Amino acid sequence: MFMRFFLFAFIILLQFNLSAQIVKPRLKDLPFNDLSWASQPSSNWMIIGDVLAGYNDTSLHVAKGNGILFNNYSKAIQFKEGHHLVSNMQHGDIVIAFDFMIPKGSNSGIYLQSRYEVQINDSWGVKVPKHGDMGGIYERWENEKGFDGKAPLKNAALAPGLWQHMEISFQAPRFDASGKKISPAKFIYVKLNGTTLHENIFVSGPTRAALFTNENPQGPLMIQGDHGQIAIKNFKYAPQEELNVSLKDLSYTYHEKSANNPDEALKIAPTSKGKATAIDARLAQAKDDYLLQFKGKLDVPVQDTYTFSMLYSGDASLEIDGKKVIPPTWTHTGGYDVTGSTELTSGMHDFVLWVNKDVNWARSGLSVFIEKPNSKSVALHSPASIPERAPAPLIAVKSENKVEMVRSFMEHQGKKLTHVVSVGDPAQVHYAYDLMQGAILQVWKGDFLNTTEMWYERGEPQTATPLGAPILLSGISPVYDKTLTKDSITNYTYKGYTLTAAGNPVFNYSYKQLQITDQTTPSDNTGRGLKRTLTISGEGKEKQMFRLAQGKSITPIGNGLYGINNQSYFIQLPAGSFPKIETYNNEQVLLLNGAEPIQYQIIW
Repeated sequence: MFMRFFLFAFIILLQFNLSAQIVKPRLKDLPFNDLSWASQPSSNWMIIGDVLAGYNDTSLHVAKGNGILFNNYSKAIQFKEGHHLVSNMQHGDIVIAFDFMIPKGSNSGIYLQSRYEVQINDSWGVKVPKHGDMGGIYERWENEKGFDGKAPLKNAALAPGLWQHMEISFQAPRFDASGKKISPAKFIYVKLNGTTLHENIFVSGPTRAALFTNENPQGPLMIQGDHGQIAIKNFKYAPQEELNVSLKDLSYTYHEKSANNPDEALKIAPTSKGKATAIDARLAQAKDDYLLQFKGKLDVPVQDTYTFSMLYSGDASLEIDGKKVIPPTWTHTGGYDVTGSTELTSGMHDFVLWVNKDVNWARSGLSVFIEKPNSKSVALHSPASIPERAPAPLIAVKSENKVEMVRSFMEHQGKKLTHVVSVGDPAQVHYAYDLMQGAILQVWKGDFLNTTEMWYERGEPQTATPLGAPILLSGISPVYDKTLTKDSITNYTYKGYTLTAAGNPVFNYSYKQLQITDQTTPSDNTGRGLKRTLTISGEGKEKQMFRLAQGKSITPIGNGLYGINNQSYFIQLPAGSFPKIETYNNEQVLLLNGAEPIQYQIIW
């Protein structure tokens, strides 16, 4: 095993996603105070106030209250009609986001328009997911055969009993005036626990067990109820409207000389001018040193807050009704996804845009998008105005055959840490470790490490990021000193690391008179978690407390299992461990003393 600082894999990614949404949708809450939003809910559906489960529990344990939707499934209703939950709301294009929890072995699903299912299934530990696994787009069914199912790109499922987060952007099928389908339904994206599982997946028709076999522009949401228990909270949705905007009376002036300030720009005589059908950077004949301006009227359909986003090289400005929505920067460094917002009434508005290109190292090009909350972005430029950018490589470190270690900077909870080691294991469970604190920062599964920002072009950020969906830990030293008002520990000295025969690092450090070794390895060969062992020597070790976890909440579940941070991950202690829970800096900490070696599992 070697400390790695060079390239392992190149996977081509697009550098710019010019059609991506800039504005976050105005998500509406689907209230879980009662079931009035649902159409004739069956008795298996109820509103509860709390839910709890361990990773081996085959049912969820619930408490009275409100705020959480619960399917109290039993085998008595298995595969029987009438037990799905269907919304009163009808939707076309929509974005939804929600948190959910399932017990071991459970199965459910979210049906867009009650026709197209995204699977929710206990797929914890599955190495190669299929369409029936968590986040898969379920198969269609015809003549007793399944077809057209789409497996997720990777398995991002967490353990049963943990809260998971799903986001779906869905585009309804399109029909012409006669009712003929001219474009199929499409999942623009499906994300699970921060990982993209699908992008731009067309669905040729309703999936298996859909409520309707036909297709329509509108339909209700449906949650599957006859397969297994599920709890859902924080359900939000946003219909995605078509935005009918246009530029009218558009003209341009082209100046074959760049400017140093706005006043100078106005004094430059135009090289050419005329009418334009759309914003188009190709109206500039030169590759560099030019000023290109567009003027016209912007017609918007309704009063709302509109957001404009631009991509350009050099300097640029956008004015609406004399207001600088995107003011000129005059830094001559170019812009990337530069945005500005303004309130507009319905109707016509004066529109002035210019770009001043005087950076010869940058490519020409100009894009302008407009959108409002709950609408899709609309391009105001010609597609050819922004030439295709050269793709940037994903420079990845793999850990397929042996343990790998990478030193880097790393962002953690808003801070850039400078002494971080990421450790990748062939079992495909990985972690990042802060040498300055002896703390595990985050853990993840699947692919190991993205080192693009360390090596691509100048590699200025020098940061590495997980390739899997990370579970953030507190990132605070396990050495617990409740007298400190800040998280950073004092009297701590890092003393390097040694390697086991398998290549796993054992970190060594001291705290006052104590000597500490810290080793983290996969808990088993299933890839479901990590096992951490702290061994303490020195006088007074039985009096020193060590932090196993810290978070907003720590919930005892039983048999040495604890749910951390509202059950975002588990800590599993062996039998015979007697930890204590204290409050520290307005959070809870799980503690053990150092009299004996401390061993526990991080499970997610």
